[in-house]
Amino acid sequence: MQVKNSLPRIAIVNDVAGVGSLQARVLRDAGYAVDFIDLPKPGASWPLYAKMLILPVRLALYLPIVWRLRRRPYAWVHIHVVSYGLLGMLAGKPFYVQGHGYDVHTSLAKPMIGWLSRVAMRRARAIFYVTPDLAPFLAEFHAKAYLLPNPLEPAFFEGVRVPGKLEKMLLFTRLYPIKAPEAVFAASPELAKSVTLAAIAWGPMTEQLRETYGRYVEFIDRVPHDQAPALVDRFDAVIGQMKLGILSLSELEAMARGRVVFMHLDGSLYAEDPPPVVQVDDAAGLVAAVRRLQERPQEMLQLSLAGREWIARHHTAQSHLRVLRSVVGVVEEPANEAVAEAPLTANVEVRRV
Repeated sequence: MQVKNSLPRIAIVNDVAGVGSLQARVLRDAGYAVDFIDLPKPGASWPLYAKMLILPVRLALYLPIVWRLRRRPYAWVHIHVVSYGLLGMLAGKPFYVQGHGYDVHTSLAKPMIGWLSRVAMRRARAIFYVTPDLAPFLAEFHAKAYLLPNPLEPAFFEGVRVPGKLEKMLLFTRLYPIKAPEAVFAASPELAKSVTLAAIAWGPMTEQLRETYGRYVEFIDRVPHDQAPALVDRFDAVIGQMKLGILSLSELEAMARGRVVFMHLDGSLYAEDPPPVVQVDDAAGLVAAVRRLQERPQEMLQLSLAGREWIARHHTAQSHLRVLRSVVGVVEEPANEAVAEAPLTANVEVRRV
C-alpha cells in the first residue's frame, strides 16, 4: 500500500487484549504510516507490590524502546495503559494515552502508580478511555478525556448466520466476582429445563461453580481469540456480565455475530444510543427473559440484527477512526482511504426453525 509522504508517522505502543495491534492495523488499512511496538511485561501477573519491586528491571527493558521513539520521526505516539505514558514523556514526542479499565478505576487510587500515571496524563495531549464507566475516574482530566470504544476484529462481521430459535446459550464472561456470574448460575436449574447452558472454565470461581452447578451447566475450555467467532456461532444467544453494567469485549463480539445478549446494563452510561441487549438484573429475570424470547422468535431476530447495527455505529474500524481523527486533529486524510463499513444486515443468513 502506498502512503503519501506528507502523512505523519505514528507509533502505537503496547498491546492490551489485542487492542493496540488491531488499532495499528486499522490505521495502516486507512493509509497511515504506523509502527506497532509492544512492551515486554515481566511479572505481568504478579501483585502490584511485586511489580513495583521489579520496576527498575522493567525500565531497563524499556530503554531501547524509548531510544527508538526518540530517534525516529514520529509525529505523535499513542500509548496503551495510562501509567506507560511516562514512555511518551521520556521519548520527548507529543503523545496520547489510552486507559483500559484496571489502570483507571484501580491503579489511579494506588499511591505510587497513581502518582506516576497522573504525571503522564497531565503531559498527554489527550486521554482516551474504552468504556463509559471509566469517565468518573478521569474527572480531573475531563477537558481532554475522550471515549474511544475498541474496534472489533473484521472476522466478527464475516459469514454471520443469525439463529432462528433459542436452544443453546453461552455464559460468555470470566468467572470473576466482579462479573457476578453467580446470578446466572443460580438460574441454571430453571434454564436447564428449556435450554442447554455452557460456561467458559476461566477464573477463580470456576471450581466452586462447577461443583455446585455442574449438573446444569457444561464447562468448556477457553479458545484462542481467533477462534472466538466459531465459538460464539455454536450458541444461539449469550449471557454477559451481571454487575459492572457495561458492554465488555465478550458482549460486543457476541452482538457482532448476531447473537442476542442477556446482561445487566447500566442504561445511564449509554443514554445517547442504548445498546439493544436484553436487560436482566437477577436469576428470576433471566429465566423470564429467556422464556419470552423463546415464545417470540421474531423479537429475537430483530434484536440480533439491531445489535449488529449498533456495533457498526460504535465498534468498527470506521467508527474508531472517526474519534481518533476528531481528537488528534488530522487535517489531511489518506487519499487511498481503504477502511469500509463492516457488512451488516446485507449478507447475513437467518437460520429458520
